Order: sequence, then C-alpha cells, then structure tokens
Amino acid sequence: MEIEAKFALPDMDTFQRLLTVDRLAGFSLSAGRIQQVHDTYLDAVGRLILQAGYACRRREQNEGILITLKGLGGTQSAIHRREELEIWIPSDLPPTQWPDSPARARVLQLIGAAQLLPLFELQQMRTVRRVSQDERWVAELSLDDVYVKAGHREQAYLEVEVELKSKGNEDDLSVLVACLRDEWKLRPEPLSKFERALALETL
Repeated sequence: MEIEAKFALPDMDTFQRLLTVDRLAGFSLSAGRIQQVHDTYLDAVGRLILQAGYACRRREQNEGILITLKGLGGTQSAIHRREELEIWIPSDLPPTQWPDSPARARVLQLIGAAQLLPLFELQQMRTVRRVSQDERWVAELSLDDVYVKAGHREQAYLEVEVELKSKGNEDDLSVLVACLRDEWKLRPEPLSKFERALALETL
C-alpha cells in the first residue's frame, strides 16, 4: 500500500523555497538528491488494465526496468492511498516472461495473453529529500518538475509529493499535510500523474 500526499505547486519560486528550507512542520529535511525520471504508461488494446482500475508504469532506472501496477482512486483530499505492486525486469519482456511475483500474476489476470503497448510518456526532474525526526525516517519529499506528452497534447507542471516510509505514520503525514496546506497555502492535488495525463489525452 502506497500512502502519500500530493500538492500542486503554483510557481517556480515556491518550488525553489521547498528545495532550500531545512525544516518542515518540525521535521528535518535532508539535502536534495536529483533524479531524472522517464516513465512510460502501458496497457493492452481495449485498455484492460485501466478498465480494472489500475495504471501500469514502466520506469527506466540504473538497476533495470521497474514495472509498477497502481490502483486508481483512494484519494481523500491531498492524501492518496493506493494498492501498489512492483517488479524489476532486466529488459523489455512480455508479462508472461516476467519473474514470478504478485505484479506478474495481477497483470496476467487483467490482460491474459494480450500485449502491453505504450499509452503516453512522462518525464520529470525529481528532487528527493528525506523527512526525519531524530533518527526516524518518516517520509520522502519529492519535488517534481513534470513534462507529459499524451497524444498530440503536452503539459508541464510542478508538484510536491510526501510519501510515508516504514517508520512514519499517518499522524506524521497529517502534520506535514497541514503545514503544506495552511502555512505554505498549497492546493491539494487529487489526481495522480497518470490520471492527469489521461485527462490531457481526452481534452
């Protein structure tokens, strides 16, 4: 289960301020670690995965290719609670050739022998900061400069995510959400990046 809060960032000035503050809602923030992220969202003909209430994401990383199957919905204001299944594959392979895993089993359940095809691509410059209280790693704060291309349409936007880690709890997340909403005056983002790209495609 992935539990995170998402907020839209109104401008680059707010983005830069969140890059440089040392503390947020009483928690310490580490120095930022920059990641170049390239995602491709996949589905079968007929959008069988989407029809079942999921998004399938292919993410290129140094360790290989990370496939993530995420449930859609589960949003309460800024906080998103979603089922998340992940699997690493060494190269682009059909799901029938993925290693045994819950992610493989679920994808095969949804699409059978159908082929996975690209829906749209998303690129982002992501800056990741660790959110801590003493030695407790509470959450990960990600500042995302996003560019998405869906069909013939393109969109760029700024966003911040706060994802709970194993030593954090929902009380911690509530405090962070209140700070970003009330002190930073940020607007909760109810849509996932996939849902935003889907909405752009259908405009």
